[in-house]
This record gives sequence, C-alpha cells and structure tokens, in this order.
Amino acid sequence: MATLQLRPADLKRTIESNFLTLHFQPQVRVADGVLQGVEAFVRWPHPIYGLLGPSEIIPLVEKGGLHAEFDRWVVRAACMQLVKWRAFGVAVPLVATNIWGRTLQRPDAVDVVYRGLAETGVDPRWIELETPRGSLSDKVVVERLTAIETLGVRLASEELVYGARPPASLTFDTQKIPFPVSRDVQKNAKAIKGAVEIARATGARVVADSVETREQENALHALGVEIVQGYLYGPEVAPNELHTLITRPTES
Repeated sequence: MATLQLRPADLKRTIESNFLTLHFQPQVRVADGVLQGVEAFVRWPHPIYGLLGPSEIIPLVEKGGLHAEFDRWVVRAACMQLVKWRAFGVAVPLVATNIWGRTLQRPDAVDVVYRGLAETGVDPRWIELETPRGSLSDKVVVERLTAIETLGVRLASEELVYGARPPASLTFDTQKIPFPVSRDVQKNAKAIKGAVEIARATGARVVADSVETREQENALHALGVEIVQGYLYGPEVAPNELHTLITRPTES
C-alpha cells in the first residue's frame, strides 16, 4: 500500500470546505434494545486515498494545531445532523462526541461549542461532549467545561472508572466505561461497580464502550451498566444507515 502523502494544510482546507463527514455508532439500552444516543466519529472522504479515519486524521490535527477548527466543525456537523434526523422523524436522543483538551485550554473554547448550537438552533441537551483524559486535574480546562455546561450541553467522562473524582463545579451526565476496561469485565469489576455507584448517586447514565459479544454485555449489565455501544450492535455508519443498527441483534 502506498504511503499517504497528507499534510495539515490539506485537512485544514477540507475542514474549511466542509468536506469531512460524520459516522455514528448507536448507544443501546441493554434491557430492551432501545436507542439511547449515538456517538459521532469523523471520517475524511479523500479523493485519492478513500475514506480516512482517526489514525490518519488525528496526527494531522495535532501537527497542524487544528484542534479548535476541528472541534468547531464536529459540533456544528453533529447539530446539523440532529436537525436533519428530526426533520425526517428519526428521534435520536443525543449525539456524543469528543473534544480536544487543547481546544478547552483556549479562551474561546465556549464559543467553539456555542456557535454550533446557535447556528442550528439545536437543543443543547441533545449534544454530549466527552472530556479528554486528564482534564479533571487541569484547572483551566475545568473552568472551560464549567462554562460550557452552563450552555446546557451534556458532559461525559471516562475518568471515574480510573478513580478520579469530578470537581464540585461539574456535573457529568454520563460515565463512560472505556476500552480496555470494558473488554475484561471480570478483572475490572471493582472499578466498573465503583463508577456505576457514583453515577447512580449523581443521576448520571453509564455507557460501556467497545462491547462486542453478548457475554460481555451480560457481564457488564450484571454490574449495573445499563447502556452499551460497540460492534455487538454494529460499526460506525453513515447517517442514512443508522436505522440498520438500532434494532436489537438476534440471538445466535
């Protein structure tokens, strides 16, 4: 396979031209298979190299310092997709996405999020931002997240499962159980139960990532995890394909 010749300037032009796309993976309630939200993943339909993913995009964002431009595009695109879905009667409860720590360190971090909401008129409660690893120990980032939360946007974190405690100024709506914690449920049972207990005490939901088998799903559910996402319910898909993934998989 030929080496990809990609530059940050190429990605910057693609962002400015609105030529990136979002794919989505469903978050499903274990008890009844009802859709609880989707997580957005950025893809780059490159005219030469085809559909590019995180392994190609992330290094360019970091090398080019495109964090804020990237996040601004993602938030607006997620909002626009929610508008389109709801116009066609597709009731997706929320779209979750990540946000860069470098974006949150900027003085205009709140505007990065606000502009997407304001330009589309989306209810901020339909958008959820997953905070980057290590953010709870960064005073500046916590201040930015606190300000973003006042917009009504939901916040998610995976740090509680690693023993971190959120500052008093933040209220997380979702506790994520990330890979690889979710992969080895037996080994990480204590950490998962701890995150579930904190979530229940604060009214947050718990979403386990990278769930690939029914056995894994059952083990997580037994520990109190109510929502899962992963290849058990399918890979990330284009917006018009989401309906193929929001029905419960048949027993094998």
